[in-house]
Amino acid sequence: MDNLDKFIKSVAWKFPKGYPDMNDSKDKAMLFELAENFMGEIIINEAQIDYNVRIRKALNLKEGEKIPTCNTPLSLGDDFNLGGEDEKIWVKLYSILPLKKDSEIPTAGAGKGEIATYWAFEYNVNRHNVTDSRNGEDPDLTIDGIGCEIKSYETSNITLGKFARDKENVKLLNKVISLLTLFSKFDAESEVTVNAGNFKARDIIPAFDIMAMFEKNKQLRDIDAFEPLYDSIDALYSRLELAPTASPQEGAAKLLKQILKTKLLKKPRMGKDIGYILNVSENGKGKFYLMNDAVVDAINVERILNGVYVSSSELGMNFKNLFG
Repeated sequence: MDNLDKFIKSVAWKFPKGYPDMNDSKDKAMLFELAENFMGEIIINEAQIDYNVRIRKALNLKEGEKIPTCNTPLSLGDDFNLGGEDEKIWVKLYSILPLKKDSEIPTAGAGKGEIATYWAFEYNVNRHNVTDSRNGEDPDLTIDGIGCEIKSYETSNITLGKFARDKENVKLLNKVISLLTLFSKFDAESEVTVNAGNFKARDIIPAFDIMAMFEKNKQLRDIDAFEPLYDSIDALYSRLELAPTASPQEGAAKLLKQILKTKLLKKPRMGKDIGYILNVSENGKGKFYLMNDAVVDAINVERILNGVYVSSSELGMNFKNLFG
């Protein structure tokens, strides 16, 4: 039985039903108040109880002892490098992962540094409001109302989740891959193995190469049999705001940028103007990367082609290749 279970069992008698009913607003408010009195911290939601219990356990805090303050002033969006006691606490918390609900098993989707980041900001001398926002396509944490996805330095790749719901982008991607598949049938040595759920960025360049070839061939455009094909190519170029003279690499990069912007709008931006990806290390360093449309637009073609991929229908980024 963990500390959270022990705490709930110890106060269960105080509730009308003999246990706290989390669907009852009065029970929930009462539980948070009791937890605050027990732990000495302000509790905002259920996730904070779990995070705080994990922190207390990792730091071997006794009942009544408060979670220590992070005395290095932190501001959202500003890189940091913790030292002294702050660094020692960070190191202890860095590998601690959130647990699955009603379980002692760490959450598979959580990464290192998430609880450490929660502590550094929630218990900072510059107080911040930090909540666990892991749900569906949302980022790991919300700090002062802004989404923040946590990534550890030791991992190069970061996944942004499945993009099947991005129907417009999936439709465009399917058109591109269908075109590639269609014309590969005329080449006995060509074998298309990519699909909308599994491909690397460079896999779709040949499709834009085919489209560029048709764009240059003005005679075929006047043949009725090719009208549907040209309509499809024109619609794709228009949707991506591609110039007729765009290279195949530029075309592939434009499509990938559009897919990437759509996903980043949800994670970490949560539909807002900005969001952050925070790259953290075990020794207390953190580097913020601002995420918005302008940042993605500024990434050059080579970085996009080397830094974006889709695996098992999940959009992924090679962080090092994209941002250095």
